[in-house]
Amino acid sequence: MTSDNVTETESVEAAEPQPAKGLDDQLIDELVGRAQAEGL
Repeated sequence: MTSDNVTETESVEAAEPQPAKGLDDQLIDELVGRAQAEGL
């Protein structure tokens, strides 16, 4: 297979599994909290 016949999404998914939805939400909450704490 060459890079010409692999979409960007496919190559990313093949490289590393996508995290669970709950983990995404937890990360977002943590990042938002840090940004607010720093006055951003």
